Amino acid sequence: MKSAGLWIADSQEAYARAFMEYANLKENHLFQVRMCTREEQLLRALAEEEIEILLITAEWYPICKDRITRECVIFLSDGSLPSELRIYPAVYKYQSAENILREILYYYSEQCGEDFCLTGTRRDNKVIGVYSPAGGSGKTVFALTLGQILAESKNVLYLNLEECSGLAELSGNSNWNLSDLIYFFRQKNSSFLYRLNSMVRKWDRLDYIPPCDSYMDFRQITVDEWQKLLYWIRTRSDYDVVVLDLGNMAGHEPEILRQCDGIYVPAGQDLFSQAKLAQWQRYIQILDGMDVLEKLQVLELPSPGKKIGSEEELFALPQQTLGTYIRGLLKE
Repeated sequence: MKSAGLWIADSQEAYARAFMEYANLKENHLFQVRMCTREEQLLRALAEEEIEILLITAEWYPICKDRITRECVIFLSDGSLPSELRIYPAVYKYQSAENILREILYYYSEQCGEDFCLTGTRRDNKVIGVYSPAGGSGKTVFALTLGQILAESKNVLYLNLEECSGLAELSGNSNWNLSDLIYFFRQKNSSFLYRLNSMVRKWDRLDYIPPCDSYMDFRQITVDEWQKLLYWIRTRSDYDVVVLDLGNMAGHEPEILRQCDGIYVPAGQDLFSQAKLAQWQRYIQILDGMDVLEKLQVLELPSPGKKIGSEEELFALPQQTLGTYIRGLLKE
């Protein structure tokens, strides 16, 4: 995969170097970052180098604006910009490098016209589904813990495809979510990877995209669009594993489950949980879904011992009883 050439132009050498080193050390980075800390360096780079993204302070723009041709220009702002520059994209300088990179990815995905890793071939990666027709099964806790454990050694993306996940309440509001990503590729096919990465958040080591927070937006996403999203992630990203946390997706979950390489089905041993599981399996059979049933691994999860009352307790699950249970499953 080719990395886009990003240059940071800032007279504060310590700041520019720290940003460059952070970005270049990231796993699966999409940018190859270089820096200019003197005006003559910047002018020489514009004349001699291939610059696709220029992250620049406003004070340096006047000396080089006539030499900028096709670069994606993003301003580093300390909180204010000259009025004539406010039509251009800008990122706040004094925030985390992770947030700055995320915003750069967003702006670049709006402007660039190609995907650097558009191969169209399926990589050697896996999609693991987690689904349960019975409520109260601990499905989402299981899926998140599974994702965290896999992320200890792999590049993992967690996607919650429930109509009402509750994750926004736990992780805080986000500018973008899955419905925005779907809307983006409805409009155009290029730059998908950059837009995807601009939306990714972290749950400890686990990557995730905030789920849809509108029931109406969720219901308008078709099964073809969910399948296309998974296909693009599998062919255009560097994820080794995608964990799908599935709800009752308007009746088309069998089509999504067909995209999975394996499916975990947490289910209680009580009368109604078993009855719901049996009814759902019969429904899948009626839909000629024996291929789906063959992928199922029905699980009776260990008791958590106590209710999970905080994010910190959820983060700790990989080292507790549930984590031990999942590690055993992964060895089978």
